[in-house]
Amino acid sequence: MRKSYLYPLLILLGLFLFACDKDDRLLDFALSRAGQNRAELEHVLAHYKNEPEKLEAARFLIRNMIGKQVLDSNSVRKKQVYFDAFAQYRQTHGLFLYDIQYALYDSIRQSHPHTDVQPRFLLDLRTLSAKFLIQYIDQCFQNWERYPWSKGIDRETFLNYILPYTTDNCYSEQALDYFERKYASLRDTLQTRSYIEVGEAISNDIEAVFLNEWIIFTGEYAGLRPMTFRNIASTLMGTCLEKSTYKIAALRANGIPAVLNIVPCWGNSQYPHSWVEIIGEKHSGALYDNTQRPFLSREDIKIDGMFWRDVYDPRIDNLPSSITVQYCRTAPKIYRYNYRVQPRSLAMIAREEIPPLFKNPGMEDITDRYVVCEDIEVPLWESTHPGKYVYLCCYDVMGWNPVSWSQPQNGKARFPKMGINMLYLPAYYIEGRIEPAGDAFILTQDGTSRHLSPARTKRRQPATFYSKVPYRMNTALQAAGTVGTRFYVSNDNTLANRSWIHTIEEPPFYVDSFQLPDAQKYRYLICDFQDTEALGYFYAIAEIKAYDKERKELTGHWSGNTGTKGHELPLLSDQDRVSYYQPDRFQENQSIVLDLGSPQPIAQVAFYPRNDDNKIVSGELYELFYWDGEWISCGKQYARDNKLVYNGIPENALFRIHNHTRGKEHRPFTYEGGKQIWW
Repeated sequence: MRKSYLYPLLILLGLFLFACDKDDRLLDFALSRAGQNRAELEHVLAHYKNEPEKLEAARFLIRNMIGKQVLDSNSVRKKQVYFDAFAQYRQTHGLFLYDIQYALYDSIRQSHPHTDVQPRFLLDLRTLSAKFLIQYIDQCFQNWERYPWSKGIDRETFLNYILPYTTDNCYSEQALDYFERKYASLRDTLQTRSYIEVGEAISNDIEAVFLNEWIIFTGEYAGLRPMTFRNIASTLMGTCLEKSTYKIAALRANGIPAVLNIVPCWGNSQYPHSWVEIIGEKHSGALYDNTQRPFLSREDIKIDGMFWRDVYDPRIDNLPSSITVQYCRTAPKIYRYNYRVQPRSLAMIAREEIPPLFKNPGMEDITDRYVVCEDIEVPLWESTHPGKYVYLCCYDVMGWNPVSWSQPQNGKARFPKMGINMLYLPAYYIEGRIEPAGDAFILTQDGTSRHLSPARTKRRQPATFYSKVPYRMNTALQAAGTVGTRFYVSNDNTLANRSWIHTIEEPPFYVDSFQLPDAQKYRYLICDFQDTEALGYFYAIAEIKAYDKERKELTGHWSGNTGTKGHELPLLSDQDRVSYYQPDRFQENQSIVLDLGSPQPIAQVAFYPRNDDNKIVSGELYELFYWDGEWISCGKQYARDNKLVYNGIPENALFRIHNHTRGKEHRPFTYEGGKQIWW
């Protein structure tokens, strides 16, 4: 892990502080770890010996510099060609429209196939110069004093949330000057506003231009992270963490107190999420209870990023009764990443190897500010424990992911502030592995625990499954965006004489098909999307297939709207349900044509909107598992009629489905009332 070498230092720090007064000893410890750079840091302290407020600021920065580091740009320079291309496109064209970033990445990867790097980090204590720190502190104080909205900000807020120069080990020594210049004109127009209003204006400006991009950094195109601050600023691209890092630097440079908050792992989805909180801003309404609700207004957003899209249309609910839409993500824990070292953080007190999440010494649990939560006691399988700490895990794309910690005693452990309506697993962290320590359980709405211990003697007959991942709002919106698509057939090469055959009136659940009852012969199949309305996404089509009466696919040549770069016409028939064609909305022609070469008997047309390809698909091989301390197979099965039917599965169990034919994504679920209930 990228921060693993910091752990011995934090152990030493914890031992050092155990018997010492905190602030002075913390400063002494920081200086002792600075190596040859100690003279630079001591020069800063000497410089401010007659300025008590700035001296305390310098002491604050140095004593809490422990554990802070920055990416060595030289260690990742082989990846710079990608960022230079993204930055050039951004400078020339502005926004990355129509997912052009993927096409740029592909073209660069073809010409630079060998760009693996080993990122290296430099300790701030051993790197930062006296010149930088003195200039930085002076400028922060100057901003605090000159901006009218900053005058009411107290000293502690200034120290904790404006003065820090870094967020999650990413910063630039030029960031303060850069953001002061960038927002000079905006500041001039907001002189009479509160710092909350100024901060919101800066945040909105960044949101309007920053490309929040996960796929390039974590999926098929993974490999560009970690990013230097320079590359974040020049490309205005990154995950939510890079966006948050950039935004916090912009806010602090303009006298706005801001901090990084994180969800370490969504309860019903993959990956962590981070966002920026402006200190003092009001939260909207009641706490989030981790139940599903459609997005109707900004007031519905209790946690940043909780909805897959901040859009809703009633059409996405018109689905078979066996399918429900998941509108929003659920959150087990919320943490704040402070610059100030938190003495009771696990990083500061642990004497054994701990999961990477908890190695940040500034971590603070603020779950109860956002989520309805409960303090719970969890039974463990054994009364003796292999480690000093036990963890509660949620299920992530890589498996069970720790989100909270406790110290077990006599076969049980207490966990404070756990989000309700959530699936958890108690586990130990042993040599970098998660080892189950008790039954998986669901923390219910009323705060009780429903343990999932499979009853092998009680078998359910039968159980039907339609998906290996919940049908999420983003996929439903992509499908709903195809409503209004019209299909025609013709034998006229001018296409002036055409016959209407079908209009998509309801969002398809992954695929829509229709029959041509007479199976007459036609040369041209026309798909017209002129009157469709995109809902949160650009209109897109994954596949269009035409079949004869024997279900033989008819092939031909596509023409019409050429599509956007990286999403051109050939993707309509590449037999890949994930790749997709995306029409260019700036072209006059908003239709496409399949030319079969000669009149052919078209009996059926199938249409796949852009989707995540997690539906159960006929003819593909699946395997059902249930959890009993490990994932145990219920057997493999080829899907028929786009579903799986299993007999004799255990009751009160947690399940997941793996597709052996294609695709890796999956989510755990329980089977209740004849439906898959997703966690």
